Amino acid sequence: METPQSPREQKQQSSSKRFLKISLQIVFMVAIFAALLWYVGIGSLYDALLTIKVEYLVLAFLMYFGINLLFTVRLRRVLGKSGVKTSFGKTLLAQYAGMLTSDVTPGRSGYILMPVYLRDQNVPASKGLSTILGIQTIEFLVKVVGGVGAVIYLVTFVSAETWNQMFPQAFMGVNLGIIVAALGITLMLVGAIVLALFTWSKRAISLFDKIANSRYLRRFTGGLMGKLEEYKQSSHSTRCAIPEISILTFACWILKGFEWWFLGLALGITYVPWIAYFLIHPLVTALAFVPITPAGAGVQEFGIIGILGLLGVAVGPAGAFALLARGLLIFMDFIGIPQIVKSTGLVFSRKKPLETSLPAQ
Repeated sequence: METPQSPREQKQQSSSKRFLKISLQIVFMVAIFAALLWYVGIGSLYDALLTIKVEYLVLAFLMYFGINLLFTVRLRRVLGKSGVKTSFGKTLLAQYAGMLTSDVTPGRSGYILMPVYLRDQNVPASKGLSTILGIQTIEFLVKVVGGVGAVIYLVTFVSAETWNQMFPQAFMGVNLGIIVAALGITLMLVGAIVLALFTWSKRAISLFDKIANSRYLRRFTGGLMGKLEEYKQSSHSTRCAIPEISILTFACWILKGFEWWFLGLALGITYVPWIAYFLIHPLVTALAFVPITPAGAGVQEFGIIGILGLLGVAVGPAGAFALLARGLLIFMDFIGIPQIVKSTGLVFSRKKPLETSLPAQ
């Protein structure tokens, strides 16, 4: 008969597993980037980076800054539907903190910590969570639409010979590149449906409630279930904001197309039109949700090189584009570091959050 483990031993075992998992992800990331550098070639990558036109790079930075401004407006508008007032400046810092966390977490899952970064504005956790999940649902649906558009665009404007050169393998007569793209779109669609059900379907939330409160799972989900009733109420307000979320998300997608277009112009890629960047971005960034490395690092870069290769971009400039596209994000997202530090201090402080205090009579 085995001796039951003490809470301390269980905690140590859990920490060891977490450390091993993170270590494996880092090893995978280093291996993929090493393969990327070998495939592109350090020399050609260096030559491409030397030709950067700074003025276009600055415009790309401005586009990404504009995207974060719209993200902040979107977040505040949805929270406003729930009766929560927030400061634009503080919410912008929280937005950058959420983006930075997503830059270094598998599947970009770190963005779900946004309710923590909104804590200093007394945003209830349930309302923050329903807002983030509601926004992410629309994001996924937009990426599905964009991914389908990208596949149609590539199949229409790229010759079959080019497809076969870039992806010589085939499965049941279908080019492997198209199969991978279709698989990515399907996964995004499944993710959007799951998020939509959990965010806006009372039946799905009730089903999740029953499963999570089962005898076997209750001890693991007790903290989450305490907020479920509040979450149900908050998700209704999020549903009312769907039109605004959709419009602002589409506007961000347009700016992202300009960001990548300017980035391409900075590297001398003048023969790829704006509409191509606009369409392929949702398809390529879906690879950032592959959870084998932080934010799909390395996997997304190979995807960018492959798709730009279909559009006639040489390996060197395509590799430089892929690295700059990620580096630009991380560099600007460093703005969120003070908010992460501040929120971490609030979480570990013994002071009770203001939202739980009673107003003076």
